Amino acid sequence: MKEVSRGRDAGLWLRLVGFALIPLSIQVFQPTFGGSLGILAPLPLAYGMARRGYLEGTAAVAFVALVTSFVMGTGQGLYFLLETLPLCVGIGWAARSRVPLYRPVVLAVGVVALTALAAAGVYGLITGTPPAQLYQETVQQMGLFIEGATRTSGLEPEQQQQMYWIVNLWQRLFVGIWLSTLTLLLIFYALLVRAWLLAAKVLENEGLAPLIEWSLPFPFVGAFVVLASTVLITEGLARDVALNGLIPLATLYGIQGIVITGHLFTRWALPPFFRVMILAFGIIAVPLATMIVVSLGGLFDTWIDFRRRWPLEMTPPPPST
Repeated sequence: MKEVSRGRDAGLWLRLVGFALIPLSIQVFQPTFGGSLGILAPLPLAYGMARRGYLEGTAAVAFVALVTSFVMGTGQGLYFLLETLPLCVGIGWAARSRVPLYRPVVLAVGVVALTALAAAGVYGLITGTPPAQLYQETVQQMGLFIEGATRTSGLEPEQQQQMYWIVNLWQRLFVGIWLSTLTLLLIFYALLVRAWLLAAKVLENEGLAPLIEWSLPFPFVGAFVVLASTVLITEGLARDVALNGLIPLATLYGIQGIVITGHLFTRWALPPFFRVMILAFGIIAVPLATMIVVSLGGLFDTWIDFRRRWPLEMTPPPPST
């Protein structure tokens, strides 16, 4: 029986590691496309770690990082290891969380960010490049890539100017956008991993923290007010720093706003077709306004408490015979 169990475990890891290596294989021949698909690599590894434990999961991540080092270079392999390992751990925390879901999400994003900062510091000590210069060079290289694609895209001069403005804004807000993307990615992957663990019957649903109960505590409001005020009354570097902090915080409130929207849709018994139409119109027609309204809805939920004020109507159980 032990040999059968070990064989199943080995087969599981072979499949998961194989899925994680698919983006790397594509990146060898199509660097841009493969690099974009690299965002999928942590998902199977995080599932394996959450199912089989941190020791086996760490070994799997290290193996993929080693293969990446041979194929793409030591720097790419080390970058993959330092970014993916804490991300997989954080996804496992959130997937199995029995405390409010925002806690493991915020903690995991913080760990990934601190790991990246520490890695930049170590790299700076080895190469003699200060972390600030390394960050500036990285952002400039990515900006140059986007600008080059813009020049060869055949866009009109006015459209190119708009693209250059977007690139400049993206360079200034790179950290905030990265943290925001990391937050959304971690939550989405954690919910997927949780669903797979429940389907595999290796995790009990009893006591797990559901997304529907997502609610940030009041101290987050203070941070939001301070950052928003700094954006309004300052200029230059201070405003950019505040914006980079405000973006991921607004993302957390945006998640709360989405949860509230789903709650109210259910409360009003809105058919799925109209739900999709409303969301699609907001995202396509006025995406920025939609994101702001949803985030503000999550923020004001701190005082209004929409879910308590308009609770779902519970269907009474059928009478016993």
